[in-house]
Amino acid sequence: MTEENKFEYREVQRPRQVWLWGFILLDVAFMWYWFIQQIIFDAPIGSNPAPDAITIVFWLIFGITIPMLFGLLRLIVEVHKDGIYIRFSPFHFQFKKYLLRDLHEYERITYNSLKQFGGWGIRRNAKGEIAYNLGGKQGIVLKLKDNTVIIGTQKPEELKKLLDSVVKHNEN
Repeated sequence: MTEENKFEYREVQRPRQVWLWGFILLDVAFMWYWFIQQIIFDAPIGSNPAPDAITIVFWLIFGITIPMLFGLLRLIVEVHKDGIYIRFSPFHFQFKKYLLRDLHEYERITYNSLKQFGGWGIRRNAKGEIAYNLGGKQGIVLKLKDNTVIIGTQKPEELKKLLDSVVKHNEN
């Protein structure tokens, strides 16, 4: 890793909501049950069963693809000497950079993602603010030249202190 790409701080977040994992596991269990009953045992479910093609498509989407994507889901936040780098895997193939030269101000905040952004993930609200989060209520708001970005974090104090240090270093 080159000196310019070396990070000062790194946080990797994964979904931690037990109720969400439970919902996904119930969904997966039902999809596999439906698939095995109808396709493997040739015993359609219900009085008006779906065609086999629909069963296979639903099984592929809800029984395999969505749970696999959810299992791969993670938010990576890195602070480098030149800025903050964010990657929401598996949707971002490379880091999204928010450079310090574009940063006007930042602060630690407590917010409600459901009220402000309608949920979790990569979200944009009516004000044009962008949020990257996987749960929780703590974050750092970055006020940039063009927009405002909120980054959810499980370690808000640590991230804020490191940002203070990096910004101070760049001012000198």
